[in-house]
Amino acid sequence: MSGSSYVGFVDVGFLKAEGARLLGAKPGMVRPEAQAVVDWFKGLDCGAVDGASFVRAYWYDGAFEPGHSEYQGQRQFFDAIAFTPGVQLRLGHIAERTPRLEKPIVDALRSTGVALGIEADKLIAEFRRHWTFHPERHQKGVDTLIALDLVRLAGRGNFGTAVLLAGDRDVAEAVRAAQDFGQRVVVATPSRRSLARELAQLCR
Repeated sequence: MSGSSYVGFVDVGFLKAEGARLLGAKPGMVRPEAQAVVDWFKGLDCGAVDGASFVRAYWYDGAFEPGHSEYQGQRQFFDAIAFTPGVQLRLGHIAERTPRLEKPIVDALRSTGVALGIEADKLIAEFRRHWTFHPERHQKGVDTLIALDLVRLAGRGNFGTAVLLAGDRDVAEAVRAAQDFGQRVVVATPSRRSLARELAQLCR
């Protein structure tokens, strides 16, 4: 079975970033369709999978914690993905942190207020009326899940070829381990410039 089958590993953050770059849009405005991704995998015929049959796509994304204001809306989106035939949903989490520029800007406003003899807190409050700092969001645990699944499935011989939509160096060692098990790993990307060097060197 393994030699004649292939699976997909989709880092949705990577897919959104690459799609946004090609479309000239912001990543937050791009929302990949699970069924379209499955159809793309099924339609691969460029020699990357040597006529093998598609098994499933593992879909990796970051989720908000319950209680977050966006949790319910995101949960509905994930439920729709999980019910898409040919997709197995795998979730890390989303960490939020204070924007890096917020403190320097607030400090600069405070210094400006002191220099001009203006009450600093009022100056900062006025600034915040016209500008909102949004927390920076980062996926956590996604690369780890990809790496674990890639090695686990390769070790069991569950596929002959893995088609990887990811570009982070953190999955490079997992790719190497899958190759050591005798499995083939192909990276799909619109540009090799999007790949970490360590990954590009392994997946030619």
